[in-house]
Amino acid sequence: MDETWGISGPQFLAWYGIALALVLAVQVVWPRVARTRAVEHTGELPDVYHLAYLAGGPERVADTAIAALVDRGLLRVNSEGLVTAAGKHPWHKIERSVHEGAKGAKGGTTRSLRAKAARSKAMSDLEAEMQRAGLLTSGSEARPFHTTILLAFLVLLAIGAVRFVTGASHGRPVGWLFLLLVVALVLTVVASVVRGRKRVGITPRGQGALTHARFSSRTQGAVRPALLLAGAAGAVALGGLAMYPDDELSAALIPPFQPFAGSGGGSSSGGSSCSTSSSCSSGSSCSGGSSCSSGSSCSSGSSCGGGGCGG
Repeated sequence: MDETWGISGPQFLAWYGIALALVLAVQVVWPRVARTRAVEHTGELPDVYHLAYLAGGPERVADTAIAALVDRGLLRVNSEGLVTAAGKHPWHKIERSVHEGAKGAKGGTTRSLRAKAARSKAMSDLEAEMQRAGLLTSGSEARPFHTTILLAFLVLLAIGAVRFVTGASHGRPVGWLFLLLVVALVLTVVASVVRGRKRVGITPRGQGALTHARFSSRTQGAVRPALLLAGAAGAVALGGLAMYPDDELSAALIPPFQPFAGSGGGSSSGGSSCSTSSSCSSGSSCSGGSSCSSGSSCSSGSSCGGGGCGG
């Protein structure tokens, strides 16, 4: 039999492609299946910030702290969305890091407070505590799985390379095999990058705790609702700043959407903010109806007439 390895070229290509597809499917699907297999968790979460992290990560933790501090009068929010510290230092480490970030005459925005809180030692301590409790992964738990996937791709890459060299030396057509080898190489590189990435994620136990807390918030279950689910902090922990009980404060706290800024020089259209150059006076309006408050500015090079910003 003069076929390489006793397998015809088309047969080898078919089995090789199937093997690559199977390993790729396992790499993509299995982590998602593992995350959805949440174990039942009926115990109590330590506090509202553990719940907030499970529901929305570090940003949700910062939002929850902002809500709690505003609710207690330790943060003040003006109509422009600037948050300033007031009163004494809170005792909770997360709240203290957010309170510190809002100090100063100008304070900070929700976006800046989120960024500072995410980099704080208090947030690192919270993540480490949740990892010890089995609510979050540290990234090392998934390493054996990703190592196995990487080894599988390396084996397939090696087999394909040997087949390519053998077939080419015997004058066999190897064009399609070359394309599959490129695919195998790309998948191997991706698997190597994924394996080296350290990512914090929710464990099945953490997902179960979050599901239980959400169910308890609707049924008034026994997961310390007075601590976790009562008040502004609990509402924000589960649903974000949009769930803050005061609509006016909620609107002031939610960071504005910032679309991609296109080429400059054009006039401001309805709903958009004016870019920096000449200042609008208080009460004047941009074209299309968006108002320029005192201190905001018109599009570059344009002047503020009686009708507002624009051409």
